[in-house]
Amino acid sequence: MIIPIEEVLKRKMVTNRDFADGEGLVEPEGAGIDIRLLEVWKMIPGKDAFLGKIKRKTQEYKKVAEFKPGQSDWFTLEPGKMYQFQSVEKMNVPEDTVMRFIARYNLLASGIMILGYKADPGFKGQYSVPLINLSGVPFRIELGARWGQCEFHRIDGKGVKYRGQWKHGRIYTKKEEVQV
Repeated sequence: MIIPIEEVLKRKMVTNRDFADGEGLVEPEGAGIDIRLLEVWKMIPGKDAFLGKIKRKTQEYKKVAEFKPGQSDWFTLEPGKMYQFQSVEKMNVPEDTVMRFIARYNLLASGIMILGYKADPGFKGQYSVPLINLSGVPFRIELGARWGQCEFHRIDGKGVKYRGQWKHGRIYTKKEEVQV
């Protein structure tokens, strides 16, 4: 079952969001909370990456843009390039909840494939997702724009708290590491 927005806000499952800050925010509607674009990270191609049974290493990324409140800055996603978006908002997923991410439709309709996923109970921090511009043409996005939405679902029974290494907005592994 989707947790109502009123409860999400009351339990502070999403923080770092002020509906009166003048950045184009609207009151929540529907079943989720919109999230805004804080940072854009671009993949550095040609680096070694792998996923083994015990160890892993991701591609490396470089931060190429960052939202500054009160400014209107734009970023252009190059065709065929891989990026990661990071949210302004911070997630605090309680132990009885899982968060699901949904991309904004206008991005998908424009050929921007966002590869969203869930956040498990106990996840804390900014939410980041990989994406690629499949449109064949440059696509502009304003920093601070609403690019996705989060829904929170109650777990029927006891959840298992997240132990992973991707908390607090981490974008990539800086070196080979053992998976938790």
